[in-house]
Formats: sequence, structure tokens, C-alpha cells
Amino acid sequence: MSIATDFHSHVSRTSAHVMVQAARDKGLRVFGLSEHIFQMSEMRPALGHLRLEGPPLSFAAYREGVQAAAERAQLDARLGLEVDFIPGKNEQIHEAIQQYQWDFLIGSIHEVDGLFFEEEDLRWDREEGEALWRRYMVLLREAVNSGYFQVVSHPVRMARQNPHVPASLDEELEHLAAEATARNVALELNGYDMKKYPHLVRRVARACASQRTPISVGSDAHRFQDLASKHRETEAIMREAGLTHVRTWKQGIPSDDPL
Repeated sequence: MSIATDFHSHVSRTSAHVMVQAARDKGLRVFGLSEHIFQMSEMRPALGHLRLEGPPLSFAAYREGVQAAAERAQLDARLGLEVDFIPGKNEQIHEAIQQYQWDFLIGSIHEVDGLFFEEEDLRWDREEGEALWRRYMVLLREAVNSGYFQVVSHPVRMARQNPHVPASLDEELEHLAAEATARNVALELNGYDMKKYPHLVRRVARACASQRTPISVGSDAHRFQDLASKHRETEAIMREAGLTHVRTWKQGIPSDDPL
């Protein structure tokens, strides 16, 4: 496996020690941890509408846990956050996190105008579903252009519960990729999405290849067993599209590593 990095993972259901040790055992060279911003106890007053995935952590406990785990495992672990992009709350969110140094910040969209579109009981007709996809793409472009993030994650996550993919998706993805290239923001090929709808991840890869967009690869693992679990398939899609590098960051500075 040529992809020896994983820049999207979580610690709230295990621990930094468990995840870092698993990354080492799987042969990863560089490992990026990116716990959800809403898991941070300091952010619960602003982000209490987002459901916890495990016990909350303070910023200090999270940072110290990652650093201690990296030292113990002797692995190059990078410190990041997955940060929800929420119009109306972004300034408050980023004022809080800018007090700390991060290697990378992932921009994510889990709600569209207050709608948590990944909930399992949601259903739409085609017209509603396509409109929701288009609005999602608008928000992804806004996240790319916000200046907050090094990478924007899982750009086809809308497919989790919404099968009404618009006929214009390839054009939407190319528009997103072009704006990401202009801002030097990476788009992510996401391991969870590879498990559920790899055909859509392939379309993301093609759009990024056409626009020369930086690529980040992240498993989106919440448990150690899922680390790098779809890296081989992701690498195959990258090679098929003509993508030759994977981006990583240290203290916000990008590095493009060849496959």
C-alpha cells in the first residue's frame, strides 16, 4: 500500500493511545488525528445541538493525549480538528480554536440549514433531494472559500441518506474542485464514503484530477479497526484518475507526498 498517511480519525470512542498505536501497527508513516470540534467541552455551549459521540474532552486533554500517545508509540502524529462549517456560528467557533496551534483543520458539513441530513429516518422525493444536494454543494464551496480550513471533507456524504443525486453532480464537483485549487485547499477522499458509495468517490477523484486539486486521504475512523481500511481501494481510484500525490500538513504547512 503506497498511501502511508491517514488524516481523518477520531479518539472519542477509544483513546488517542489506542488510535496512534493502531496507526503504527498498520504501518502508517504519518497519522493525523482530527476529533470533532463538538466533542470539545469548551464548545458545548455553542454546539450543544450536535450529538456527542463519546465523553467530551477539553482542548488541553485532547492535545496532551495526542502528544503523549505519539511519544509513546514513536510515531509522527499530527494534531487536527474536524470543524463543522455552520453559517452564523463560524466566527464564534474559530475565535475559540485559534487560541491553539493546529497542524490541520478539516472543514465538514453535517447539517444543511439546520437539517441533519445523515439521520436514518429522513426521506425526500426527487425534487427535494436534488435541491438538498445543490444546497450542500453551495455550502461546501463556502467552506472552501472561508479561509478556515486546510481540507474540506467527505464532499459526497449527502449520499448517505439521499439517493437523489442531481444530473449536474459532475459539474458541481468540478466547480468545487476548481475553487479548492484556487484557495490551495485539499478535498478529501473519505474512507467511510469508499465503503458506502465508492462510485461517487470516483467522481470526486476525477473532478480533482481535472482541476489539479490537492487530495487528502482519511479513513474517518472512529475505531482502530477502521484505520486505513479502504486505502488500497482509494489508491486504485486515484491512480485510475491520474492523481499522483497525497497532501499532509504540519503546523498548517502542506506537503504533497507521491503515491
